[in-house]
Amino acid sequence: MRINLKNAVALGLLATVIGVTGCSEGAPSTDNSQEGAAQNASAAEKVKVDFWSIWDPSQGNGKLMADAVKKFNDANPDIEVVMSGQGGYDGVAEKLEAALVAKNTPVIAQIEESFLGRYNPIAADLSKYMSKSTIDNYIEGLTRSSFADGVFKAAPMNRSTPILYMNADLVKAAGLDPAGPKTWSELQEYAKKLTDPAKGIYGFSGYWDTDAWYWESAVYSYGGEMVNKDGSQVAFDNEKGSSIVKLFQDMVKDKTMLNAYSAQENQSDLIKQNFLDGKVAMDFDSIGSMGQLVNNTKFNVSVAFQPQEGGKNSMVTGGANAIIIDKATEEQKKAAGKFLDFLSQDENVVNFFEQTGYLPTTKSALETPELKKWLQEKPQFQVAIDQLQFAHSRPWSKNWKAIYTSNVEFVKSALIDTSKDPKQVVHDAAVAAQKIIDENK
Repeated sequence: MRINLKNAVALGLLATVIGVTGCSEGAPSTDNSQEGAAQNASAAEKVKVDFWSIWDPSQGNGKLMADAVKKFNDANPDIEVVMSGQGGYDGVAEKLEAALVAKNTPVIAQIEESFLGRYNPIAADLSKYMSKSTIDNYIEGLTRSSFADGVFKAAPMNRSTPILYMNADLVKAAGLDPAGPKTWSELQEYAKKLTDPAKGIYGFSGYWDTDAWYWESAVYSYGGEMVNKDGSQVAFDNEKGSSIVKLFQDMVKDKTMLNAYSAQENQSDLIKQNFLDGKVAMDFDSIGSMGQLVNNTKFNVSVAFQPQEGGKNSMVTGGANAIIIDKATEEQKKAAGKFLDFLSQDENVVNFFEQTGYLPTTKSALETPELKKWLQEKPQFQVAIDQLQFAHSRPWSKNWKAIYTSNVEFVKSALIDTSKDPKQVVHDAAVAAQKIIDENK
């Protein structure tokens, strides 16, 4: 049962009076009991904002976010943001679906950026609750999945892009251009020269991720698309969709690429550990791994833009945006907007970037003396920021989660069994994806 704010205050005061009367059997109230009643009334007047996060608030990135929540709550005694971890991107999505049915939604949800197509109908117009200066301050490359029909509905939070990590010492020893390969064909040549079987060194490694994110990004880099503009037709059933699958298969076959799907381990962890151990010379990974890979190696790490083969750079952005659920009360939506404004202040943006490696979300943060100095000391992060100019918008389809869950099983199968025809694999993926679209119009 939902109790409105006015009634909640009255009930809180009534409960306090009953409690005091029951304990003292009509004895006069003391100053302490009056103070307690005032505190209860004050607590009841707070606007509560439930914030569903992809992270566990007790550790890692979640702890950083929880610290920001506490800082905001301390500065705004009339608001209480309550953060709770929901088990990652898919966990938030699944629980939000259930909450919509039960009509028990949070006020803020941290959603994977491509999910706005699904949640657009329930997302509030953030321009009504966030300041215009904050919205205008977001880096353009990060807001290409923030608008629905021209309305700003999703605020950038932890955002990332794929990037190529290189063991700069091995690249130098091989006599290769330290700037790294510009195209996927050049990457293959780099990998051949960096591979050293005698030392157990592979020239390259990469994988598709649990949502085929890296494959999607590579398709854009070949000049392809996932779906058409309105999301009604699959658009990757062609060589632009299959070329990267064939390239990875060829590199696995000639033993210049560590095949992460040849083991039962977590693909991401396996590749990262081999890179850190100097056994993989190039790693196609997320900028979200920047801190770990740059700060924990015994060799120099350099980075390069994601390679391309279509004549121009184009890559996907990932990570999460925040939406405010439109069914929340006006007071809750205003409080939630204030919290999102707070997260976008320079101090918070810079701190989160430096601590995690996720991209800074605002233009003004890039101009702060602290961040400029930090980027001079860690130029790898500057490369990631520069790459944002080539950001590609994500598929606009309410069924995208189901589609990418299907896609990843197909493209993954091509590396589990490298004898499979990559064109047939991608064709089968496209047929399955189109079926999902057609059955859910």
